[in-house]
Amino acid sequence: VNAPDGKAEACDDGNASDNDACTVACKINICGDGLKLIGVEACDDGNQDDSDGCLSTCKLPTCGDGVVQAGEQCDDGNKSNTDGCLNTCLNATCGDGFVQAGKETCDDGNKSNSDNCLNTCAAASCGDGFTWLGVEGCDDANKDDSDACLSSCKVASCGDGFVQAGKEACDDANKDNTDGCLNSCVKASCGDGFVQAGVEPCDDGNANNNDACLGTCKLNVCGDG
Repeated sequence: VNAPDGKAEACDDGNASDNDACTVACKINICGDGLKLIGVEACDDGNQDDSDGCLSTCKLPTCGDGVVQAGEQCDDGNKSNTDGCLNTCLNATCGDGFVQAGKETCDDGNKSNSDNCLNTCAAASCGDGFTWLGVEGCDDANKDDSDACLSSCKVASCGDGFVQAGKEACDDANKDNTDGCLNSCVKASCGDGFVQAGVEPCDDGNANNNDACLGTCKLNVCGDG
């Protein structure tokens, strides 16, 4: 028996449907013939173009099929969110909440620079210029220990061992008031009320020369005038 085109029939189901297993041309309905086989094929546009609405496998295009369709930025056919293409078929970018292997150190999906991950997708660290809340007291991105923020990202204070320019005269990082720097970060001097070891025999904090300690921080002795 021959088909309508004069060639031998591959099949003959005696109906006029092109959407079952045997076409009206008496040929086996196969993917790529342009005829949708109901129940087997989701589509069949008769071409090998995978960028249109029907794949050459006779399946409808979906994100993850490995073929970039209209509306998709990428499609690498996998479920990984750590490569250059997310499983949503969007290009991986800093801020998408996924750490891109080899390119990002972190990605927390927010714009905050005060947590442990900067919005550049680099891990927060002392010296980056952003104060990490709960971890750093300050961060001015410099190594200068004479300003208000130390290079250790701690707020400068009297007793830290660094002289804060314009605010402290000295800072020897101890609580001793008998050396050259008081624990108030003021230089020791006669009249401050603290006896400077090896320098003053007394210091009563006043200018009275009629008590046991003169205003010059010397002991009041007979004959001193």
